[in-house]
Amino acid sequence: MAQFKPRQGPKLPAPPALDVAPQNLRAPEIAPSVAVDGRSLRATGRTKQLATRVREDFYDDLKVYAAKHHLKIVEVLEQGFKLLTEKKLEN
Repeated sequence: MAQFKPRQGPKLPAPPALDVAPQNLRAPEIAPSVAVDGRSLRATGRTKQLATRVREDFYDDLKVYAAKHHLKIVEVLEQGFKLLTEKKLEN
């Protein structure tokens, strides 16, 4: 087993007295009821991966359009597919 030396250097000062300490130290600790992290807030429900090969000019145009409209590439594809299926239903 490793042998550790006692800590060298200045000692920490004593904690402040309770009458000087902030009021939040006297309050009970309350944990949040539901933990919400950033990942769950960004969840989109997309679980399947779609990989395909496209021409470079199409990819560039798609990426520029998505960036201009503050969309993800997949959102542009989803909206385009939705419009195509609606158009097919009209005919």
